[in-house]
Amino acid sequence: MMKQFDTPATAGLPATTVLWITLVCFAISMIDGLDTLMLSFIAPLLAKSLQIDHATLGRVFGAGFVGTMLGSMTVGPAADRFGRRPMLVLALIVTGCFTLACAFASSAGTLAALRFVGGVGMGGAIPPLAAIVAESSSPQRRSSLVILMCIGFPAGVVVGGSISAVLMMQYGWQSVFLMGGASALIALIPVLLVIPSQSPSRPQSVAQNDAPTARAMSVRTSRRPQAIGNPLGQGRLPATLALWFGVLASFIVSSFLISFIPTMLNMNGVAPARAAFGAIALNIGAIFGALVISVIARRMEPFVPVVIGFLGSAVLTFVLGHIITAGNVAFVMLFAVGACHIGCQLTFPAIASALYPVEARGAGIGWAMALARAGSIIGPMVGGILLSERLPFAQLFTFTAVLAVCGSLGIALANRWRLRDNDAQMGSTASVVITDLEMNHGK
Repeated sequence: MMKQFDTPATAGLPATTVLWITLVCFAISMIDGLDTLMLSFIAPLLAKSLQIDHATLGRVFGAGFVGTMLGSMTVGPAADRFGRRPMLVLALIVTGCFTLACAFASSAGTLAALRFVGGVGMGGAIPPLAAIVAESSSPQRRSSLVILMCIGFPAGVVVGGSISAVLMMQYGWQSVFLMGGASALIALIPVLLVIPSQSPSRPQSVAQNDAPTARAMSVRTSRRPQAIGNPLGQGRLPATLALWFGVLASFIVSSFLISFIPTMLNMNGVAPARAAFGAIALNIGAIFGALVISVIARRMEPFVPVVIGFLGSAVLTFVLGHIITAGNVAFVMLFAVGACHIGCQLTFPAIASALYPVEARGAGIGWAMALARAGSIIGPMVGGILLSERLPFAQLFTFTAVLAVCGSLGIALANRWRLRDNDAQMGSTASVVITDLEMNHGK
């Protein structure tokens, strides 16, 4: 027996259900933040324990980033075909198991291989997460809730970094990997209990002569694989390429800043322990900026605020290059750059959710996040080369500001060229079909 509930699209699922789904996805996003920068926290102890040099350590970093990029590219489209929750569960299992195994690595090569496979898992978690939150909420609240979910990433960096500092000093670097792997596996419990098993189908007409109903989106429980949507098809190519350009440029900027701000502060006379707070200031600023944009996104889509935010970060970054030696003022400026730039980056899954219909949403988010991971690889590489050439900080930050402008241009063009009918496809009624068995078992 099937039970069908028709709820207004402006209401979406019950508020408590949406809240629990968002909180679970927020927690997994925190785990992603911890996992991504876990190696940064323990790098000094790890290098000493395994007796590896900086170049070898860099290859271990790179293996993890390449894994996350591959995971975003593959798991996102797979989530469109096989369902959001199954692929999320698989991603968490892979992440948890291989992160736990990192604690027992005895060589750089083994650690790099484990980080690569674990990265595939964690990189694959974000696309289904963003799609789950987007499709659980009403169109009016979709962007703000996806942004709130993504705030978990910098929150995980800040909280995870603090916990890691205590663990690694008392129990060694292995304890940080054990914490990260265990967190991913424990997260499976709320995922299976809270995240709905339904996978959205393509909008279809259910009443030829009833316009509101004909525009309805049917969400059906189906074990049958759906066709993988094409983010580049049906006129979406220009907007997709513009989004990719903006994502890549902006992540080159943020990854360079997060990676080298402590080093650059130290080069200007700031003590190493205090210089480390430069990266923390960027992430705390990111949380603040994303919270502000999530409030704005309740009234408008995030495209225009992000364009303005990136332009603001370009100005602030340019100024930062001239005042980086100014002590506390530099830390205030880093907070502002984090709010304007990294805070805006946390809207990318929400922006991708708005660009693509449900049948291509997982792939669209996944490919955009793959470009973000690519930027995270390019930024430190290029930044390291420029720093080794002893380029003046004013010129280095001017180049960074230009890339921030490029990020703003990409998002502006994506907004200009995007199709405007994705929300219309959701219709004024959401038809949710749930089996008695799923209702009784809380699925």
